Amino acid sequence: MSLSCSQKKTDTVNVKIENNKSDTVETRKENELENNPDCVFDDNYKKLTEEWLSEVDIKTYIWDSKINKATLIYEGDTLTLYKGGCNHFVSSVEIKTDIYPNNISDSNLLTKINNIACKFKFENYCKKLMESRFKKINTGNSSYFLEFEDDDPEDNLISEGIKISEKGRRTIIEISEYYN
Repeated sequence: MSLSCSQKKTDTVNVKIENNKSDTVETRKENELENNPDCVFDDNYKKLTEEWLSEVDIKTYIWDSKINKATLIYEGDTLTLYKGGCNHFVSSVEIKTDIYPNNISDSNLLTKINNIACKFKFENYCKKLMESRFKKINTGNSSYFLEFEDDDPEDNLISEGIKISEKGRRTIIEISEYYN
């Protein structure tokens, strides 16, 4: 999910992301995004994401201003993440890993998801994953969804769940929550 209020285009650059398992070279168009004064929340994604990364002691990453996301290597996996929003304030991490799930109860995959949820301060997911308080939903096409009950609907924090899907020889895990 990518939220943006306005965009202004600039040039194209090549970005090389090194991973100890494989190298990825991506071509991206760089954009500068302007803050929208009509936004309910702060839509300065770069500033908010940089602050978030600093809070969790991540110093090395590549910022892509076209999609308002940071990309980094964390424990051998590629993470793409951002924080901010205009009408919804989103915290989101996408994990691309070589752990291929045979079964959603695969402890290695759940451990990885829990470690990243805790590292990036998804407190609701972190706590409930440790307590095994989630429901697995098979969504077909090699996809699963981990659904979590909302213990505090009054806090306006929406933690809908964690999506796990297979793409090629990689597993894609999407962890996000937002304030409405």
